Amino acid sequence: MVSGDPGQSMVANMPVAEVISSRLPNSLLLAALTALVAVPVALTIGIGSAMNRGGRIDRALNIATMSMVAVPEFLVATIAVLIFSVKLRWLPSIALASEEMGWGDYLRGVAMPILTLSVVVIAQMARMTRAAVIDQMDRPYVEMAVLKGVAPVQVVLKHIMPNAIAPIVNAMALSLSYLLGGAVIVETIFNYPGLASLMVNAVTSRDMPLLQACAMIFCAAYLLLMLIADVTAILANPRLRAQ
Repeated sequence: MVSGDPGQSMVANMPVAEVISSRLPNSLLLAALTALVAVPVALTIGIGSAMNRGGRIDRALNIATMSMVAVPEFLVATIAVLIFSVKLRWLPSIALASEEMGWGDYLRGVAMPILTLSVVVIAQMARMTRAAVIDQMDRPYVEMAVLKGVAPVQVVLKHIMPNAIAPIVNAMALSLSYLLGGAVIVETIFNYPGLASLMVNAVTSRDMPLLQACAMIFCAAYLLLMLIADVTAILANPRLRAQ
């Protein structure tokens, strides 16, 4: 692994690097598309819930996010297939992805995996965002900004968010690492040709060189994302930069 040669696949009878190279871009693209959908929605829900703390909107959003966290991915996927594929017939029940497809057909083909992954990611990130913002809302500098007449939205975006960015970015990093390496169930259910489903096949066929390479990629991605999260938190927070 250190030399850059993960070995030979025992089942495909070809270099592991070649096997992974055909699957890794699919997983990265699926994770990127899911993040583009989930991150803005989660931040909006978390900030909106914190700004309406204790109100009806906050209670409704808390119930919704807790329900989303409690429901496992395979149940979300099954319900999505039942509604959008069986009843409405809007989306295919199996993820369709190939190099020959255009962007419109590709997005329609992967809409179900993106929807399933977004449900879990949005719920986790929204709750972390809400907790981080509420933790800062009781600080003296926020009270001073409110007394000066600063608008609530500006208080959150300009004063609270730079100080609450560390736990929020860590939540994002954990969610993105889950999208890359933890979406095993989703890729398997929708037969998506990604790295996670390849790892499942490697376990089934006991292809140890391929399995080890996939595990190392997931571990490296997790460590890299957490490092980026820590550096981002330091750069965004003036107090941490001063230290």
